[in-house]
Amino acid sequence: MICKFRSLSLIVAMMVVAPVSAVAGKYCGDPVEGGKASAATQEEALLAAQKWWSSRAGSLGRGYEDWNNANDQSLECTTDLKGQFHCTATARPCLPEGTLPDHLPKLDM
Repeated sequence: MICKFRSLSLIVAMMVVAPVSAVAGKYCGDPVEGGKASAATQEEALLAAQKWWSSRAGSLGRGYEDWNNANDQSLECTTDLKGQFHCTATARPCLPEGTLPDHLPKLDM
C-alpha cells in the first residue's frame, strides 16, 4: 500500500509540474502590468514603462524582473494634447530557462 501511494504521489506531482515546464520551457507567472510611464519622447516613455514593469514583476521573486525574458510582451503608448508620451508595459514574467522557482512544492517520499 505504501509503494502504491508513493507512486501515485509521484504521478500527481509530475502532472502538476510537467505541463508548465513542457509547454513554456521556462517558468512564467501571470501577466503583470506596469504603471503608465510618461516622458517627452516615446523612447524614454517605453524605457520607463519597462522599468516600472520590472519593479512589479520582481515582486514575484528574484529572476522574474527581466523584461527580455518575459513572454507575451505588450507595449502600448499614447500621446496627449501637449505632445507628452504615455506608455504601459504588460507581460508574463518568466524565469530564465533551466531556472526553477524558489516556491516549488516539496514532495515527501
